[in-house]
Amino acid sequence: MRGDGGETVADGWVAPRGRAARGLLPRHVAGLFRFQPGRPAVSAGLRTGLALGVPLLISALLSQPAVSWAGMAGLFVALVDKGGPYRTRARAMGAMTVLGALVGFIIALPSPFWVDVALTFFWVTACGFARSFGDTPGIVGMLLANLFVVSLALPQRGPEAVLSQAAYFIAGGLWSMFLALVLWPLRPYRPARLAIAACYDELADLADAVAGWPMEGPSRVGTWEAVQRAARMRQSLETARATLGATRQGRQEESGRGEHLLVLLEDADALSLLLTAMSEALDEAPRQGACRTARIEAQHALGALAVDLRGVVGSLVRGTVPVPSSWDAERVTRVLHADGGLPEPARSQYSHVAGLLGRLREYSAVALDVASRLESGAPLPERDTKPLGLEPGRRRSWWKVLRDHLTPESVVFRHALRLGLTATVATALAEGLGLNHWYWVTITVIVVLQPYSGLTTEKGLQRVAGTFLGSVLAMGLVHVLPAQWLMLAAIVLLVCVSVSVRPLNFTVYQVLLAPALVLLAEIQTGDWQLAGVRILNTLMGGVLALVGIRLLWPSPEHARFAEEVAGVLKADQHYLREVARTPVSTEVALREARRKVGVALLSAEASFQRLLSEWKGPAKELEPGMALITYARRFTAAVTALAASRAWHQESDLGPVVRYASDALEELSAALVARRVPSTLKRETPGLEGADALARTQLSRLVRQLGVLHHAVERMPPALRASEDGATPVPA
Repeated sequence: MRGDGGETVADGWVAPRGRAARGLLPRHVAGLFRFQPGRPAVSAGLRTGLALGVPLLISALLSQPAVSWAGMAGLFVALVDKGGPYRTRARAMGAMTVLGALVGFIIALPSPFWVDVALTFFWVTACGFARSFGDTPGIVGMLLANLFVVSLALPQRGPEAVLSQAAYFIAGGLWSMFLALVLWPLRPYRPARLAIAACYDELADLADAVAGWPMEGPSRVGTWEAVQRAARMRQSLETARATLGATRQGRQEESGRGEHLLVLLEDADALSLLLTAMSEALDEAPRQGACRTARIEAQHALGALAVDLRGVVGSLVRGTVPVPSSWDAERVTRVLHADGGLPEPARSQYSHVAGLLGRLREYSAVALDVASRLESGAPLPERDTKPLGLEPGRRRSWWKVLRDHLTPESVVFRHALRLGLTATVATALAEGLGLNHWYWVTITVIVVLQPYSGLTTEKGLQRVAGTFLGSVLAMGLVHVLPAQWLMLAAIVLLVCVSVSVRPLNFTVYQVLLAPALVLLAEIQTGDWQLAGVRILNTLMGGVLALVGIRLLWPSPEHARFAEEVAGVLKADQHYLREVARTPVSTEVALREARRKVGVALLSAEASFQRLLSEWKGPAKELEPGMALITYARRFTAAVTALAASRAWHQESDLGPVVRYASDALEELSAALVARRVPSTLKRETPGLEGADALARTQLSRLVRQLGVLHHAVERMPPALRASEDGATPVPA
């Protein structure tokens, strides 16, 4: 199917994961060896190695096995540290330290079989609900569940031993926090600077991409590459917003570097709107004849803008002072009036382009000015730098967040209950059968089981493959490293390298971490046959996790994808209404509406990626879903272009087209939620006679894209229309 710009909807979509007809297993196996782009987290690896290694060394020197609890605490607390604002990191690591010490008190209680089973259900289910509060609390919950299971397997001890273990755990946690937050340079705003720099880097990439568009050929706006770039831009803005908000929390009274970064983030948001509008305007503007010169000048200006934006990146990352490039935003205006100017409607379109370039120049000048003051701490100028509604504001209470997920329709609720029940079955089977180190079975279930079936399968394969290879490696190390100090050194080295490569490949992380954990257990117990035991227990836990995801409230992604896209269309409808409001909507309301669309699009795209990992049918049946995401984002960009040109449409009546588009979006979203075929679009599109030339071009684009969205919803395959019980709705 072809879109309004002449390109195919699926242009650029050639990802291997899309070849669904070849089966799920080969794609999951291929994923075991796929490395993500980026660099190893060397600093995180070194910190984790020291957090574990120093307590282990002390334990060996003093011949005190109980001190190894400090090493376990150092490892767990280091794994909680996912970067970001120091305040947030300290809170997460501190919570892990305190709660981990409290969990250890379980060894003071009598532990008959039925008590172990009951406690496993309640504790693991509660830890599963930690996902309600975000990724980092979810990791804390998973680690606490693992620590609980390990503690449950230990023999009952007296109060003195319990207090000693808790003290060692707290000492290990504090040591890990000291390494991460104090020993390494403490720069509170460094994470926020890097997050905002990522925004300007994405903006520069977008400006460069549009500056490099060829004069001939199909549109470049609707390609999958452009869609992914827009998604990365919104994700970068959301990450920077959260990072800066968390960093400034508790520092509202200071007005130094935090205010500089606040202005830069606001500027990045405004620049993203203008660059989106610019790409839409240039894509729609004619390129032939006298228009060619104006287009060349506009693209040259965007290339120079990219240089300025990368200067801001250098200032944020390296502390350099940016040097503004000398580009002229008025050259397009001069072309419009040279040699008699351009004919209508090209004149209106390129006048809009010239106006957008002027605004881009203003915002980039503010960004360069503020960036040049970062290192010196010079106060901000009064002009154009007043922050617009980015302060953190009041957070929702933890109880309200949790209450939102206490419903059977919540993915978090289902996952927590599934996790608790499966872990309980694992504990009952493994402990009831008297398996050696039975808790490894339950730990495997906790680590492998994910909220989505595709991720669970992938995680299970990674865990099993990594454990098998790592345990074989441990068997070899036992024979070549007879001295205990050599084993301690090997454990620390393996942990360092495994944590360093974790962002790149989870399987390699498992391969290197498994022998470290096996050797650690062997040193403490003296049992040199644990590698084989770990392999068998891991296989058993992996099988139980896969059974759990299949039998307990299976929630396939095709049952959620349609509702995710419907949420995007509803957000688009609200955004369009905000743009067309009379009197004109405030800038803050407009930004918030645009942000909600961006967040909804990110959620829908994540759902589509999960759908790819589960899809068993022909790959061609996924094309309508991809078309929906692609053209929902294009529709959003077209509305953004309309919002950026509101000053040009003050006399135009946008009401008829806005009502037509709003009604169409309402019907499409309702059809997706009800899992039915949408009603036919109105044959008579609203007239545009009262609109100026620029408004006619932009509104016509909206109407064409609505047609593509409607056709994509009509062509949704039965598998994507099926409800969770498998029933396929009858077309309306």
